Amino acid sequence: MKLENNDQAIHYLGDIASFEKNWDEAISYYENLLEKDPNNAMYNFKLGGALGMKAYYGSKFQAAILIGDVKKYLKRAAELDTSHKEARRALVELYMQIPSFIGGSKTIAESYASDLDRLNEVDALLADAYIYKIQEYRDLAKAKYEEAIRLAEKKPELISRNYLNYELGEAAAIYEVQLKAGESFLKNYIENYGYKDLKSPAWAYLRLAQIERSKKNQSEALALIEKSLAIDPDFDKALIEKQKIQRL
Repeated sequence: MKLENNDQAIHYLGDIASFEKNWDEAISYYENLLEKDPNNAMYNFKLGGALGMKAYYGSKFQAAILIGDVKKYLKRAAELDTSHKEARRALVELYMQIPSFIGGSKTIAESYASDLDRLNEVDALLADAYIYKIQEYRDLAKAKYEEAIRLAEKKPELISRNYLNYELGEAAAIYEVQLKAGESFLKNYIENYGYKDLKSPAWAYLRLAQIERSKKNQSEALALIEKSLAIDPDFDKALIEKQKIQRL
């Protein structure tokens, strides 16, 4: 079968290109798919996501040009699939990140976060926490993250995709809450890591190292940060963390 007629293969290649951060290549694959099936929520989400990552890693000028299309495709995905959690999470982050003069809106972000209440309580709590974090309401963000971790422990079926394991573990590490649960989530993330996940296991090992550092376990923290650096020797955040650990 020719590649141009094999949508599943094109979708897979787009995901691989995204995994490798080849955003232009990923965008090309997803645009190809959308031309043939413009009402496919997943294709709209994937294209919006790839455009968003290109904007994030590009210049401010490039981001300003791309932001309209990012919003267009993510909103279309949410409209086409009223149960699409990832599109709504992405829209919460997008509307909180961009300045109001180019379309950012806390009110719109909150409306998408509210949508998540009926879809997945963990996603909803993480979205609420993110809104507070961007507003620099640290205590409120911490409380929401802790609530999300407790709920995910109680109802593990709500961890509907592996990346939630990373988000929950990251929150535990950064806010120093529910550390044992955070370790468990991060280990699950590493064990189940695949090409659809947004963060390399290097990030998960970094967070595990931070948890051990917060517990003053220098040797365990050093062993974990070395695992992070073994995956990515130039990982600047891991190199900085290693210095912090060595100062214990």
